[in-house]
Amino acid sequence: MRYFIPLRPQENGFAYVYVNSDGTVRELYDDEVEYLNEEFHPTDGAKPYVKSRYKSLTPDKKMSGVIQRNRVPRKVEIKNVVRQSIIKKTEHDVDETGASGIFSKSPNF
Repeated sequence: MRYFIPLRPQENGFAYVYVNSDGTVRELYDDEVEYLNEEFHPTDGAKPYVKSRYKSLTPDKKMSGVIQRNRVPRKVEIKNVVRQSIIKKTEHDVDETGASGIFSKSPNF
């Protein structure tokens, strides 16, 4: 029950934030917000893991991960980030067959 008691006052912003491996906390990128807003079946393996406590480790023994904003201790600053996509857009070429991808110009492999 104690893991659900808010540790900080009500704040503006998305309900979840990200804890980095060094213990710093940041806002989420747009892609992360979109992913967390998706509906998942309870047994879906792609369902995001949300930490219950700031210092708890994820299943793969890392400190980094998503946590509810109100579960971050007051003394820890939540840093703003540029609200952007974390997925880098890559321009792809289209070859003579219409296939899209990154192609080598060299005929030798």
